[in-house]
Amino acid sequence: MQIEIDSTRREPIYQQLANNILERIRSGALPPGTRLPTVRQLAQQLGVTRLTIHSAYAELQADGWIEATVGRGTFVSRQIDALKPPLESRLGQEVTPAGVLADILHVTQLPGLIALARSDPANDMFPLRHWQQASELALAGGGAALLSYTTAQGDLPLRGTLAELLRERGLTTSPDEIVITSGVAQGLALATEILAHPGDTVLVEQPTFLGMLEVLAARGIRVVGVPVDSDGIVVEALATLLQTERPAFLYTIPAYQNPTGVCLSPERRTALLNLAQQHALMIVEDDIYARLGLSGAAPLPLKADDRTGQVIYLGGFSKSLMPGLRMGYALPPPPLIQRLVRARQSQDLCSSPLIQRALSVFIEQGWLHTHMRRVLPVYRERRDALLQAMQRFFPEGITWTQPQGGFSCWVTLPYGLSATELYLHAIGRGVAFTPGDVFCAAPTEQSHLRLSYGAEPPERITEAVATLGALLREHAARLSCANGALSAYVPLV
Repeated sequence: MQIEIDSTRREPIYQQLANNILERIRSGALPPGTRLPTVRQLAQQLGVTRLTIHSAYAELQADGWIEATVGRGTFVSRQIDALKPPLESRLGQEVTPAGVLADILHVTQLPGLIALARSDPANDMFPLRHWQQASELALAGGGAALLSYTTAQGDLPLRGTLAELLRERGLTTSPDEIVITSGVAQGLALATEILAHPGDTVLVEQPTFLGMLEVLAARGIRVVGVPVDSDGIVVEALATLLQTERPAFLYTIPAYQNPTGVCLSPERRTALLNLAQQHALMIVEDDIYARLGLSGAAPLPLKADDRTGQVIYLGGFSKSLMPGLRMGYALPPPPLIQRLVRARQSQDLCSSPLIQRALSVFIEQGWLHTHMRRVLPVYRERRDALLQAMQRFFPEGITWTQPQGGFSCWVTLPYGLSATELYLHAIGRGVAFTPGDVFCAAPTEQSHLRLSYGAEPPERITEAVATLGALLREHAARLSCANGALSAYVPLV
């Protein structure tokens, strides 16, 4: 059994081994009943300790993938079909924003599945050593108080650090004007709570972040989409809508929009701010991807030129640092600060004081900038691998955006091809992406899919795109045959 182990990766060797064997079991390369090498044999082959092999086998055995019998050896379980249902039965059951969001979270737990569905940073790029140091320094300085509660607005040292950090985005603010949130996701929920009521209308980009569509749906908000092209939200279409709609607010992602990866052009940025002022339109600006510029710096946020208090600015560290921190922040206009704080307090009281203080230390020590200098070339390489693979493997008639940053690329399929059907079949072949319907407030004429490149290395991205390319050709061939059969049918009159 040929197995490749990369000692330079952050992932433990035993985990690499377990994942490698699991992939072979899932693919059928190691069918039920196959005898695996002994611990001694595999340790000698790979040049690792027996304990490493024991750990890998133990993990697989605990999950039911393999079984060991004293005196006989270790075998692929004959019960895996009963113990672990196929991927198709666990994923893709509900192609809605809520269902697909659950799928995206689930695929992170499935070894062997190539996840192009997650618009997330890669686990093996997390700055674990510096984060551990920051946590230790924070605890040493703050003591037991950091294991208690803090204010709903957030840890004052962190708010002070963020006020300095936001100067890099052209924002001049004070710690008293910043509210700490549990990621941008909570910021979106809080902004919706204080700005809109059930039955109100909210304008969003079409397509937009599926998590925001879920937030709005849960609150009974009517959602209207504004088209997006290569220069961002189409301000002319927004102006037309404002003649008939009276929205509670507009939600927008001007920098490296999710799911398209496009940026709002300078001309449209100016026009959007002017339009908001003319119509007293509140804007909720999501700037979470701004630090992930892969072809130059991100454009300045709308908030940097908000002179009339029209913008609630949201940012966070789930994409640039680590999602599990659940650290975000809001910069609302002054009249809305206390309303946002009270809404935060009623939801979950406060964020962890220890994590807030550790994040403050992490930024102050310069480790955030060090981290970004390290990861941006990696994500640039992964984006380029995706674009090159699509050029190589996708059939003619398929188009895609050219993301300048962030983690997402928006793919448009020819008329007749279904992204939802492709989604279900791709999962069965070990590849996960996100179908475009769940990002849209209203149905679109053509199907789309979002491919995200942050979480996987270039070789796995290429493998996934090759699989998708083959599936697309199969689907196109079936569609062609069906159309041919239809055209050959002559009805009796």
